Amino acid sequence: MITLTDDEKRIVFQLEGCHRYDAIQEIAVFCQYTRDHDKRATAENLLKKLRELSEDDCRELICDIQRNYHLPWKARTVGEMIAVARQESGARKLEGHDIMALERFDPEVTHMIVFDVLSGESPIGDKGHRMRLFLTEAGYKKALEIQRIQYIHIQNHAKVIIGQLKYDYLDKDL
Repeated sequence: MITLTDDEKRIVFQLEGCHRYDAIQEIAVFCQYTRDHDKRATAENLLKKLRELSEDDCRELICDIQRNYHLPWKARTVGEMIAVARQESGARKLEGHDIMALERFDPEVTHMIVFDVLSGESPIGDKGHRMRLFLTEAGYKKALEIQRIQYIHIQNHAKVIIGQLKYDYLDKDL
């Protein structure tokens, strides 16, 4: 396994996702737009390290840091505040769409589901994962069909109205 500096861990701590490709893309965008030479150098070095890892090793590293890393000071940036809140909530990280994914704001999207993948034969997700997807009416009907044949189990559902979520059940613990 690779060793990260504290500055590299701080960058990983603030990443949105935990997949290798997503992390590399997010860090590359940061490198492109930051004006701080030292932060860019740190991020570029981190990119080299992450590119050497397999998808599974990278995901394990990112998830471990996001779960266990603690800032040496009070959160100062929006990214740090979001990462700390995510960590303190203890909420399970979901695969699929992020809660603020662009799909949520697509006028065709009318449903959001959170579901567990029960079968390796499921056409969506990998067995054992919990996922969130924003779906059109046709996509939601397909998800209900996939649930009927027990490939997935929908844990929560919300209607999506102009990007706003109207949950069927507000008290469900996910």
